[in-house]
Amino acid sequence: MAAIDMLASESFYGHSPPAGFLTDYTPRRPTKLTARGFSAPCLTPLKPVQLTLKTAPRSCIKLSNEKKKKRVVFADDRGLELEQIKFMTEPSHVPPYWALRVVSSPSPERKPPPKPAADLWETRFLQPASDYLEFRRRITEECVSLENVIIKQDECAVDGTVKVKNLDFTKEVLVRTSSDGWLTTEDTFCAFVETGPLNQNGVSNYDTFGFRLQLPIHSRRLDFAVCFRCKGDEFWDNNHGINYTIEKASVRTSPAISCARIKYGNSWTTRSNADGNVPYW
Repeated sequence: MAAIDMLASESFYGHSPPAGFLTDYTPRRPTKLTARGFSAPCLTPLKPVQLTLKTAPRSCIKLSNEKKKKRVVFADDRGLELEQIKFMTEPSHVPPYWALRVVSSPSPERKPPPKPAADLWETRFLQPASDYLEFRRRITEECVSLENVIIKQDECAVDGTVKVKNLDFTKEVLVRTSSDGWLTTEDTFCAFVETGPLNQNGVSNYDTFGFRLQLPIHSRRLDFAVCFRCKGDEFWDNNHGINYTIEKASVRTSPAISCARIKYGNSWTTRSNADGNVPYW
């Protein structure tokens, strides 16, 4: 059994894979049968291996390692290019030449145009209530006095208050206005606001009325006076005969454009009637 195992191992060695893929291969001689069944194989010495390196064939596909540069082109709304290419003829060591007209007159800075100044309405009189003693005297002796006014530019209106002497329960207070030099007038009635403090007899000495006037659109000046009617009598507060005036700020710097000013000039107080007196209400 040991001999058979040895022969089997020798047969396995004799049938090992050929080495022809590396060098020439000489086939071994056939094995002769012996009385035991097999004869010893005849081993042929192998020739030394010779390796031959061949250059790999070139592939028909060539990969380029060069990166293509991307190009961006801008165009206007008509499809024309926005860029302009200029070639400088001066050498690199010589500074560029600038025209004298370009250096002497640099381009001005672009600034937004100035906004026109707002033409605001302004009072041409002092608030009567600012002088307390004179204000109380008017109410006591003249029975009526304008108290103060507030101009509301965004609403194009004037709000004001009037104080009158409490001569009777029934009263009527109005404001007469004119925007054309008293050629035409308009009356605005005042609304009752509140009564004054009560005296020892339980009666108030004066009452307060309020009014609102709309400023004219086609004129830059508004004149007005206050009227108080009670017991069939009328009492006026016309600012000592010159009336109360509200006009736009541009009137001081430029002549106003209105029918009254074109006919009577720029001074409202110099106009006189046939008797030579300054009119007032």
